[in-house]
Amino acid sequence: MRIQFWSFALLNIIFLTNQGLAQSAIKVSDTTNGTSIAPVEMESITILAPRKDIGQIAHLSGSEVLLREQEIKRFDQVDGNQLLQTLPGVYTQQEDGWGLRLNVGLRGTGVLRSSRVTLMEDGVLTSPAPYSSPSAYYTPAMWKYQNIEILKGSAQLITGPQTTGGAINMVTPVLDEKNDLRISTAWGNFGQNRHAIIGEFKIAPRTSVGIAFNQSGASGFKELYGKPVGGYLLRDGYLKVGHHLDDKDIHHLELVIAGTQERSNQTYLGLTLQDAISSPRKQYVGASHDSMFMDRIMGRFSYTMNLKKGWFRADVYRHQINRNWYKLDKVNTGNGFKGIATILENPEMYAEELLAIDGGGMDSAIGEIKANNREYYSQGIQFRSSITQHWSIAKLTHEAGLRLHSDGEDRFQWTDKYAMGKSLSLIAFGEKGAAGNRIDFAAAQSAYYRATFSYVGWTLQAGLRGEQIRAYRADFGNSNPERHENELTVRSNLTRVLLPGISLNKKLGNWIAFGGIHKGFTPAGSKEGVLPERSINTELGIRHANLPFQITGFSSSYDRLLGSDMAASGGTGTGDMFNGGAALVQGIEARIGFNWKGIEMSANATYTDARFTDSFNSDFEEWSSVSINDRLPYVPQLQGGFVLGYVHKGYQVFIQSVYQAERYSIVGLDNADLPAAWVHNVGTTYTFKKWSFKLSIQNILNTEHVVAARPAGYRLYAPRMVLATVTFEL
Repeated sequence: MRIQFWSFALLNIIFLTNQGLAQSAIKVSDTTNGTSIAPVEMESITILAPRKDIGQIAHLSGSEVLLREQEIKRFDQVDGNQLLQTLPGVYTQQEDGWGLRLNVGLRGTGVLRSSRVTLMEDGVLTSPAPYSSPSAYYTPAMWKYQNIEILKGSAQLITGPQTTGGAINMVTPVLDEKNDLRISTAWGNFGQNRHAIIGEFKIAPRTSVGIAFNQSGASGFKELYGKPVGGYLLRDGYLKVGHHLDDKDIHHLELVIAGTQERSNQTYLGLTLQDAISSPRKQYVGASHDSMFMDRIMGRFSYTMNLKKGWFRADVYRHQINRNWYKLDKVNTGNGFKGIATILENPEMYAEELLAIDGGGMDSAIGEIKANNREYYSQGIQFRSSITQHWSIAKLTHEAGLRLHSDGEDRFQWTDKYAMGKSLSLIAFGEKGAAGNRIDFAAAQSAYYRATFSYVGWTLQAGLRGEQIRAYRADFGNSNPERHENELTVRSNLTRVLLPGISLNKKLGNWIAFGGIHKGFTPAGSKEGVLPERSINTELGIRHANLPFQITGFSSSYDRLLGSDMAASGGTGTGDMFNGGAALVQGIEARIGFNWKGIEMSANATYTDARFTDSFNSDFEEWSSVSINDRLPYVPQLQGGFVLGYVHKGYQVFIQSVYQAERYSIVGLDNADLPAAWVHNVGTTYTFKKWSFKLSIQNILNTEHVVAARPAGYRLYAPRMVLATVTFEL
């Protein structure tokens, strides 16, 4: 009898029901000085929405970032890595140039597959399996968001599970009971095309429906035998139904159904450093069959109750993702099979294997293409609430949340063999399950409480978060495709943590000084004996109450650093977690801006000193042999951005410049192998009545610089991209 993925999901639900407690709330405060009252439906799904009716709550952190819709769409950046890199304290690594894989970190957490930050959509966890397999192989499409909220510092204790660097909450348009419709179409070089429709319709006195659909694609900017390759087709959309149960807007229901489909010719196979310099847009023949097939469906049902001095919200949610990334894994030219990362790291040692990858090898060369066939699920129920009490000039706000959650990843993988000549030809299909036949799943219960007390310019905020996580792995073995129970091995690991956090804010005229400290952690996975990563995180800063001016110093002291054996980092792909040594990340974030007679300017900069404070040896490809004072990989010491724009009536033009200092791809290099770079973007829009016409140019100087040395080999920044967009609004 084959044990199905769903049986483990059912076991998780039973486990949760028996042990339950849990979390979440993404309600916090406002430090944005908004002037309008946000509806409860918005307030309960966002981090930074203003609430003038109950008074603004000083955020536990002072360093949050709110990216609004006009900023998200200003340069038509389809790649979320490019978009988020412009923000203070946010580090990214471009991978495919189209944003199909999000690699983002906050305050030195590491960027690989965004596995060290909490990703949310409308206040609900959105990674495929945030506890059992946190790597974000599904990336939310940026086109549909009204706001993107970056939460750093102590306030992230209300989100979880990743509570060291921060959280990212992406907010879709809120139903506001109005009729509107926006249709856009865009075309550009490299076969770019984007077509979107988004709107809301009031179908009854208390009922509204929101729809959104986008299809985007490109033929690709890489070349193989003179033809474009590396393209993609992405379909993404959602349907929202909102209903008020009464005329006073006290009780509100919302149903959301969303889906995503990706078909792309993406690969783990990069280039040798020499080829990256001499032929930056080249793709090897060995990647010609590499492709990703991914389908996602999400459902969420929510209830919100608007109280006089607060709100209550409950969400029930489920995500289901099926994907198969079919990609070259190993090559054999008579000396045994060698992994592609090993070959590209040592091109002289493995010259024959590299020649086979490049399409010029002997006919006897064999390539193994692995079908990384996986199924993910993520589901749960969460309750969140906030209420404010007033006593003359004092105010106390209580916030609490519970979450019951389970998620899992089912690997059922195989490897096919191909003859490698000037093209690939199939030799034999692999046995299903022989390259991975296991289920990883987790049951998690979490809860938090936070109190905010304000009095005469002082604000004290203190909170506590608790997490209990039981992670499992059920391995059926590589020769058991039917998944018989007698060949099953099971392991599990239990994590329990309490995470306190406290901050103090003081208003000094038009300035606000703030500071905070909190304990952070990263879940340890299912391997017995592996302990969760711990950190102590502090920040101290000052910001202007009305102007976009802020300086923040931060420090994160890590203990028991967690590494993961992932193919995306050049490892074997087992996914096993393991403990390393200690590290210290310190830095300064700064941002400033102004608006004068149609001229807009904003700038930000982040200085980071991220170093190991312990010596140790590791199987993690990027760490290997670590010595005290070695720098953490993929963390630049300096990065920043500058935006200058002019807006007059229906016309606007913006210029953006983004800088990133050199980085190290692995520990112990004498010189950085990922060079510093400037990238410049331009966006200009003309609006006439219901029409708008937009021209955007990304990487206008066509900078060609190396941005990564993983998953296997070097990758370059996306080339100059020109896109023309026409939009019609009703």
